[in-house]
Amino acid sequence: MARAKGEMHAVTIKVTKGADGYVFDPDSDIWDEARGEFVFSKERHGMSKHDYHLLEFKLDDQTGEGLRFPKAPHDAMWVVEGHEEPGQRTCPDMHSVCNYDVMEPISVSPHQRRLFVRNDNASQEHWAFTINFVKEGDDGSDKSRFVSWDPGGNNQNGGSTHK
Repeated sequence: MARAKGEMHAVTIKVTKGADGYVFDPDSDIWDEARGEFVFSKERHGMSKHDYHLLEFKLDDQTGEGLRFPKAPHDAMWVVEGHEEPGQRTCPDMHSVCNYDVMEPISVSPHQRRLFVRNDNASQEHWAFTINFVKEGDDGSDKSRFVSWDPGGNNQNGGSTHK
C-alpha cells in the first residue's frame, strides 16, 4: 500500500469588525460561500482514499485588536460531529466534548498567526467546528474571552483506490 499523502489547502481568514461585531471572510478553494462551510473532496483533488487534507489557516486580522490563535491547538479549534444542513448545526463551545478522530488541529505557529489542521476525510459526514482567537493582552487561559467563528465542514470522502 502506498504511503498516505496530504493535500495542502491554504485558508486565509480575514477578520474585521462591523456594526454587529466580528466579520469573518475566508478565502480558499475549499470554501463554499453559499453554505458557509468547507467542502473536502478527495476526488476533486485527485487524492486516494487513504490520503488526508492538511489545512493551513492564516489569520489576516484587520480589527486592530491583535488577534491570534490560542497557543494550544485544541483551544484554537473545537470539533464535533455536525448536521448536513448549515442552519441545523450546533457549533461547539468551551463546554463541548470535542471529537478529534477525523479532524484534528495539530499545530499553532510560534507567532500564533497560523493554525494547521489534519482532516482524514475517511467517510462522508458533516462536522461542526469553532475556530478561536485571543485578543492582544489575553493569555488564552479564559476560554470565555475567545473571539470565535463557527464554519462547518462537509467531508465528501471519495478518492481513488488505485493511487
